[in-house]
Amino acid sequence: MLQWAYKNNGYIIEDDYDGELRLSGKPVPSLQGLDKNGVVIYIGTFSKVFTPALRLNYMILPPSLLEKLQNLDYILSGPSRIDQWAMQLFISRGHWYRHLRRMRKLYRIKHDFLVQLLHRHLPASVRVEFSGSGLHIELSITTKISTEKLIELARNEGVLVYGGQDAQTHSDQNEAKIYLGFGGIKEKDMERGVLLLKKAWSEVLNIEV
Repeated sequence: MLQWAYKNNGYIIEDDYDGELRLSGKPVPSLQGLDKNGVVIYIGTFSKVFTPALRLNYMILPPSLLEKLQNLDYILSGPSRIDQWAMQLFISRGHWYRHLRRMRKLYRIKHDFLVQLLHRHLPASVRVEFSGSGLHIELSITTKISTEKLIELARNEGVLVYGGQDAQTHSDQNEAKIYLGFGGIKEKDMERGVLLLKKAWSEVLNIEV
């Protein structure tokens, strides 16, 4: 991809979504870190792992684009300079990296706890796919029931789950993809949620309740 962008005088926009929240294994190198020719525009946000109230994002540009950015002031509405200076100070004093370590530990515990609950209460036809990062868990479910139907059944029991953008590609196969977010859910609520999922899918997955 990097070579393609360089040969075609193009750029790659890399959104390192959840890149800071690598919960297991080694971090995956970014394209920007491998870029030798200045063809990657790297973007990210502090909202996901810090606080959405800050509304502070960042962009790392190739040096050749920095000058052009200065001419775009009239279409850019930047965040408060005070917020930017505060974040700069927060990072420079090492607090950001300590914060990330605490968040990774917290979310790793929640992730592992949810996986244990899923293995305990749901049948072998529901497999947990490990991505190693992010605040969601992917389930691959062996069933002829569509992803949309499984989402509807879960919603009827008060559990919000969601499908991927490729949900339609699985509708004619014997597998559905379901995603469970765990970032804002307390551990004490996780078991209740999994038990409600078990109830919601009991008939279509032949689960004894």
